[in-house]
Amino acid sequence: MKILVVDDEKFNLAVARDLLEAHVENQGVILCNDPDEVMNILALEDVGIVLLDIIMPKLDGIALLKIIRSEEKYQDIQVVMFTGLADKESFRQCFEYGANDYINKPIDPTEFVVRMQAAAKTRKNVLKLKQTQSYLVQAEKLMSLGELAAGVAHEINNPVGFINSNLETMSKYLDKAKDIIEQYRKLGRMVLDADVSREELVLLQQRIIENETKGKLDRVLADFKPIITESRDGVDRVAKIVQSLRNFARSGNDDAATSNDMNQIVEDALLIMKNEIKYVAVVEENFASVNLALCDKGQVAQVMINILHNAVQAIKGQSRGELGKIAIDTYSEGEYVVCRISDDGPGIKPDHINRIFDPFFTTKEIGSGTGLGLSIAYGIIKKFAGELLVKSEYGAGATFWIKLPAASEAKWG
Repeated sequence: MKILVVDDEKFNLAVARDLLEAHVENQGVILCNDPDEVMNILALEDVGIVLLDIIMPKLDGIALLKIIRSEEKYQDIQVVMFTGLADKESFRQCFEYGANDYINKPIDPTEFVVRMQAAAKTRKNVLKLKQTQSYLVQAEKLMSLGELAAGVAHEINNPVGFINSNLETMSKYLDKAKDIIEQYRKLGRMVLDADVSREELVLLQQRIIENETKGKLDRVLADFKPIITESRDGVDRVAKIVQSLRNFARSGNDDAATSNDMNQIVEDALLIMKNEIKYVAVVEENFASVNLALCDKGQVAQVMINILHNAVQAIKGQSRGELGKIAIDTYSEGEYVVCRISDDGPGIKPDHINRIFDPFFTTKEIGSGTGLGLSIAYGIIKKFAGELLVKSEYGAGATFWIKLPAASEAKWG
């Protein structure tokens, strides 16, 4: 963790450097007396703490603080203001714009060391928390994959089964065709042989025709194209399932936001959930032509899978004699791309609806749910500057809205 000290006075820079190197754990102290260079330094160096002077020429510390906090990737950096000011308005602005602490000038060595050690400890805790969050996301994802594994295996085994059957059929067809081709080759050689009589040629030709009829060669040849087409479709189905799983299972630790097709993310989620849904509910899809959404498609697919899984479990818990209904719509709403998922299950109790995004809150029996699914889902959507909303009338189903900034409008990252 590197520490960046920004001050236009070289004396303060030197004193701060000596105290930091002697008393605060760090991986390097970077000194800067030009505020215009700060953003370039942050882009190039792994800075965990910024010690920022308020009064500087050209660009004051409060204005620079606002610039730093305007970028999502710098939200976790600890910013400590360095000031000789004592007016309350300056302090109010510093904390309003995202300062974590302040140190008075002139430098008091004891105060300086204690506050900077606290900043370093906080930065370490933030990094540990982010790592823990990443582990929780992956654990929830693996749990989802474990629960869905049997269904996904069935969806893969189905096309693999008929592809294998088609290959066996084609192998038998090829054996028949090979025998007849060999007979035609023999006939061709005999035609060129002057010692072979016409009667022998006619006899062989008749035998070939009989074998063609017996082996149903016309049917064999007619079957080849549809068998190949069906097998290719099966391979495509398996490939799509595997790709959907790859998209879903990616770690997403870098939280990279890229432009993604919301409709395709929904298709991936439905493909993974297909076997679990089809015995419980009918899915009604209404996809509009929408802008690309700025997000990580694997993490957003995880959110959709979690919501779909909860809908399936809720409908299944009613033990009704008919299939339920899950409706999925995509559309644009202002600067957002929206996916709405509704079900006609039992809905959410009024005293539960304000708690469903809380960590570890679950209505499932002990041991059957962690209570992290929707909490993690909420955090994922918020991370990409979006919204995850819910509305439910108890006894009449539930609706979730996943709203993500359109790529052309998004300010994330």
